[in-house]
Amino acid sequence: FGNEEQKKKYLPPLAKGEKICAACYTEPQAGSDVAGIKTRADKDGDEYVINGTKMFITNGTIADYYIVLARTDPNPPKRHHGMSVFIVEKDMPGVQANKLKNKLGIRASDTAEVVFKNVRVPKENLIGQEGQGFYQTMMFFNVTRIPVAFQAVGLAQGAFELAYHYARNREVFERKLADFQVTQEKLAKMRTELEAARLLAYQAAFFQDKMGMPDPGLTAMAKYYTARVAQFIVHEALQIHGGYGFMGEQAISRFYRDARILEIYEGTREIELEVIGRSLLGKIPSRLGTVRKHPLM
Repeated sequence: FGNEEQKKKYLPPLAKGEKICAACYTEPQAGSDVAGIKTRADKDGDEYVINGTKMFITNGTIADYYIVLARTDPNPPKRHHGMSVFIVEKDMPGVQANKLKNKLGIRASDTAEVVFKNVRVPKENLIGQEGQGFYQTMMFFNVTRIPVAFQAVGLAQGAFELAYHYARNREVFERKLADFQVTQEKLAKMRTELEAARLLAYQAAFFQDKMGMPDPGLTAMAKYYTARVAQFIVHEALQIHGGYGFMGEQAISRFYRDARILEIYEGTREIELEVIGRSLLGKIPSRLGTVRKHPLM
């Protein structure tokens, strides 16, 4: 949604690895309910003055610039109207990022609270059209749910491989753990679910590449299912490891902690199911809504 000048200025440094960006949408009281944000961007001459707090921001303390969703109309006709998106650079006066600690998982990922206090940004930093921020944000999530789906597939793949090799080498009752039927059934179910999840993620990505834009229903379906499969596989993988998987900083215990976030960020599983349901009913444009009528109906 940015103009060519913005793209030339901000995108090349990201691609070269010279700069880091953060997306600031979630707030302390507005996560899944994007329309409930309170951050304000009040126009003052040729500038906007931003005030508000964003929460759970990935790359929050290390970002060079932030993409910030804020209200430009305090009294819109509908809750999801009157929002706009801005580029805020970290060295602008009034920007403060506070690192969040003691996370259950993904501890290697920087997560922060980002506070904007009377931050003045030039009007040139408005992305797209004023008032279109909600729609831009929904498109953003439709796109980013696809790589999160692949993150889930990768995590599930890693957990499966750990469990597979452990079962092939671990001996119990003078037999390899993998020789027991109950273990073979676990591995068979894990691998089947993994391949099904991978194909659904591929389908969502293929559709975006083919059509030039994501299918909301299909991306929600891919993200929901792959996250669920990742949960299932790491659960079974830890079960195969037994007590050794439960103790200390074992790799599988880290997988177990990291998997939980997949059903929360980039849209909770409840939100994904709502998007899928609305897509099926034709309330959201999606190929899921084109269900053929049964010949007996």
